[in-house]
Amino acid sequence: MRMSPIKKMFFVFLGILLVVALAGCSGINSTSTTANGKFKGTITMYAGNYSPTAVLQANQKPATELKKLADEYYKKTGVKIEFIKGLPASQDYMTWVRTKAAGGQLPDVIWSQWYDANSSLAQGTLQDLSKYYKQPDPYADNKPWSSLLNSQIVSETKAPNGSSYVLNGDYVGTATFYNKDAFKKAGITTLPETWSEFIDACKKLKAAGYTPFSWDLASTPTGMDRLTWLSRLFYTNFYSSEYKQLLFTGNETMTTEDQVIAIKKGIFGPKNKKWLALYPIIKSFSQYWQKDYTGGDSNGQGNMLAFVKGNVGMYFDGSWAASQIASAKPSFNWGSFKNPYPDPSTSQYATNFDSSASIGGPSSAFQFAVASQKADNTITPAKEKAIIDWLMFITTPEHDQSIVNELGQYVPTVKGAQAIPALKNLSALTNKPLNSVFGGINLTEEEQDAIYRAFQSYITGDVTLNQFAQTCDTQMNQAADKLIAQNHWDLSKYLNN
Repeated sequence: MRMSPIKKMFFVFLGILLVVALAGCSGINSTSTTANGKFKGTITMYAGNYSPTAVLQANQKPATELKKLADEYYKKTGVKIEFIKGLPASQDYMTWVRTKAAGGQLPDVIWSQWYDANSSLAQGTLQDLSKYYKQPDPYADNKPWSSLLNSQIVSETKAPNGSSYVLNGDYVGTATFYNKDAFKKAGITTLPETWSEFIDACKKLKAAGYTPFSWDLASTPTGMDRLTWLSRLFYTNFYSSEYKQLLFTGNETMTTEDQVIAIKKGIFGPKNKKWLALYPIIKSFSQYWQKDYTGGDSNGQGNMLAFVKGNVGMYFDGSWAASQIASAKPSFNWGSFKNPYPDPSTSQYATNFDSSASIGGPSSAFQFAVASQKADNTITPAKEKAIIDWLMFITTPEHDQSIVNELGQYVPTVKGAQAIPALKNLSALTNKPLNSVFGGINLTEEEQDAIYRAFQSYITGDVTLNQFAQTCDTQMNQAADKLIAQNHWDLSKYLNN
């Protein structure tokens, strides 16, 4: 039976529609080039907290700087930047990234922590950016792009194969926030750098009528976090000369397996006097805390709320707290300084190593990665070149500074960019090694909870140091055994040496 001309035209038209639809599904029509080979079209970007489309929590400040820069970039280049809407809190981000990448539908630029990019994502998901670092940045007088980036962070966040998958532009720091007016009244003229100087400041604040320090000992995430913060601060200092030897498995930084090995070798744990020495120091420190330190902490902000009232001299918090303190508009002048590290006057096990950078790092919001063609089937050589150009545009000192300081939660890391005044004293941390020794106290949730409960009882005087030590020994070895079994680790080559 012969097909009529009308039917033939219908099926030809249907075929054209099908081809167009398939092209749209595969992302083909989102990529095109001009006659001179330049990319023309849209770059998609999942920009995390700095995105103008981020899902905001209560009282969270919206980000606008990236949108302004995207508009400016479009005027300069004709390339549009489309910001992918943020995921709801109920959706796991890494699962979303893996799913999108498996289907070749990952956005062109994504937010990623460097350690996830190096170990959690399948090899070949992201582009190695290091091949572009020597290229001139047209938005910074054609200086090599690498000359603008923090060389310490670039070096320490490389993957084991030497690739750099994540572009860094900010740093999350932890700090001691302090009441400048209280310091002046107490006669404290220099900011403490060592733990001995910090305790001396506590004594002076107490004598001047202030609560020296606000601490949360309740069973809350904030309470547990602050204990792990201090463990890192002290153990990174105590074990600084042994750090490379503690990297048993050969990774750049200490892994969970390394910690398990250290426990089984007796390096971590209460049978080692160096390890146990931290806890009497904290107990001595507790005499300077507020009287109700065992109470709840108001959704994780109790210490900050106590601080902004004006009768507390100091407290520990992350750099993100600066914007929260500012919004509370306290009646006094305030600032922050890097956390004080232990010194030989603090403990016989302390070294001269400044461990202030052991809590925090380049793991905040300006960590962007570029999808590979395998993970994003719209990538072409021309589009990849345009993506790198966009990233160069947003990593000039002035642009990095405007993006990061708009939220006021982190420290910009591009050379020449300045932090907000409240975080200025944390800028030096961005050039410190990413060494961090946890000491094996938070391998599993069960272990951390049990050790924290015992720690509470030790601080309040309900159990002795020896009783606390027994709990730690039991819990740490149980957690280590559990992880060995779960991961099928054969540690004989480490433990028999």
